[in-house]
Amino acid sequence: MDQELLFEELYRSYWKKLYAFCYAKTKNHEVAEEIVQDVFIALWKRADKIVFSPKTENYLIKSTRNKIVDYYRAKKEQQTTTISQCTLCDEKGFGMDTVAHNLAVDEFLEKDLQLLVNQLPCRCQEVYRLSREKHLTTSEIAEQLNISQKTVKNHLTKALSFINKHLKVV
Repeated sequence: MDQELLFEELYRSYWKKLYAFCYAKTKNHEVAEEIVQDVFIALWKRADKIVFSPKTENYLIKSTRNKIVDYYRAKKEQQTTTISQCTLCDEKGFGMDTVAHNLAVDEFLEKDLQLLVNQLPCRCQEVYRLSREKHLTTSEIAEQLNISQKTVKNHLTKALSFINKHLKVV
């Protein structure tokens, strides 16, 4: 099969699925479209090596997932630069050592934290939120979710490890 026809077939077969996957992760139509287009552009650049196989879908999903991670990294770097320059402090006319600055930093970190929590697996998110936002104990969470306390602790360890790894405090 001609490589161009194969590429078109791959695009028609997987564009909607990749877009839906991407939109579910980003909640932004424009970003989702751009990421999926980037995946197919990268694929087109390697058009001479395209082979249609059962693994093609896995490859496309993994490529899309990697682009989503790149998007969030870039977004985080942009936010980190913004907070380190603290343009909010400049605009409001207060110094970086004031209470107002500390509140601005807290608001920034809370948004960043919520982005990270939203990236956790569903059950892990649920356990984390019950623990940190609802202030439930391990045993209360276990009882409410009908899981063992050990499982609750494992979810919390996983969540905190992920957050600590990805949250940069300025």
